[in-house]
Amino acid sequence: MERRDYCVREEYKHLESALLAIPDAFAGSGRIIKRGRNEIRVMEVEGISLNVKSFKRPNFVNRFVYAYLRPSKARRSFLYASKLLGLGIGTPDPVACIVYRGRGGVTRSFYISRQVPFDYEFRDLRSKRPAGMDELLRAFTRFTWEMHRNGIYFLDHSPGNTLIAREGDDFRFYLVDLNRMRFCRVSPRAGLRNFCRLNADEEMIRVMAGEYARLTGSDADAMTKRLSRWTKQHDDRVQRRRARRGIKKRARGGVTPSVS
Repeated sequence: MERRDYCVREEYKHLESALLAIPDAFAGSGRIIKRGRNEIRVMEVEGISLNVKSFKRPNFVNRFVYAYLRPSKARRSFLYASKLLGLGIGTPDPVACIVYRGRGGVTRSFYISRQVPFDYEFRDLRSKRPAGMDELLRAFTRFTWEMHRNGIYFLDHSPGNTLIAREGDDFRFYLVDLNRMRFCRVSPRAGLRNFCRLNADEEMIRVMAGEYARLTGSDADAMTKRLSRWTKQHDDRVQRRRARRGIKKRARGGVTPSVS
C-alpha cells in the first residue's frame, strides 16, 4: 500500500484538493509536452495552466534513498525553485510536489509548477538566430552570473533547461529541471565551466565568455579559449555516448553495426 507525502505552496493552498487529484488523472489528462525518461503534461486546474512532471520510477537503490536518506527529485525541484525565487532567480512558480512511497521506498513522484509562456528554449538559439542575439546572450550571461553570485551552481545548465521570454527590448529567463543543484561559492573559473554544456557555437561562446570575463574581472581572450575547449570536450563526450547507445540499441535489435 502506498503512502502519500506532499507540499503545496501557500499561495496555492486553495487548490489543494484539485492538486492531489492530479496523479490519478495524469495518464489520461492534459497535453503532453515531453515524453521519455520522465513525462511532462500541461494541465488546467481551475483556470490555471500547470506544468506537471511525472518522474520515472527510481531504480531499486534510489527508491530507498529517496524515501529515507535524501529528498526525492520532485521534492528537490520544489525546494530549489522556492529558493531560487527567494534569491530573485527566474524559474516557473513552484506549486506542489507529491511523492508516493511503498514498502521498498519511493514509487511515484510529481512536481507541479506554473506553465509560463516563452519564446525560445536556449537550444533554439543556435539554429534560429533571433534578432538581438548578442544582447540576448549577454543578458543570459548576466542571469547566470547572478545565479553564481548567489552561490548557486546549476549542474544541469544545458540547452533545454532555460526558457527565454522576450519582454520588449529585454529578456526574462526561467530555469527548469531543477533537481540537480549545488549551493556553494562559485569561482570565475568554475562559473565559466557552467556554460560548457550549452552546445553553443564559436560565436555564441565568444559573446558569453567575453561578458562573463567583464563581470568577473577576468581576461576575455583566455576565457573564450577555455570555454571553447571545454565546450568541444563536452560535445565530443555527448557524441560518443550517443554512438555507444546506438550500437547497443542495434545489437538488442539483432542488427550488427558495420565496421569500416
